[in-house]
Amino acid sequence: MTTLNKIQLHKPNVQAISTTEDEQFTFCENCEQNIERFFYYDEDCGWRDVHWFISGYNPNTGKVCA
Repeated sequence: MTTLNKIQLHKPNVQAISTTEDEQFTFCENCEQNIERFFYYDEDCGWRDVHWFISGYNPNTGKVCA
């Protein structure tokens, strides 16, 4: 039998989001870690945001619940 691991992205607590210029901070309701995301401008697509990731980590390595 094969078991597949489900990757679970962070679920931000919407009521606790703090915003500063181009960053947002809150905590994950699943793993209770501090998480953040940032926005950047893409000339082709306009404003884009990055998935929520654990504060202090690289956006590519800290984007899933541990």
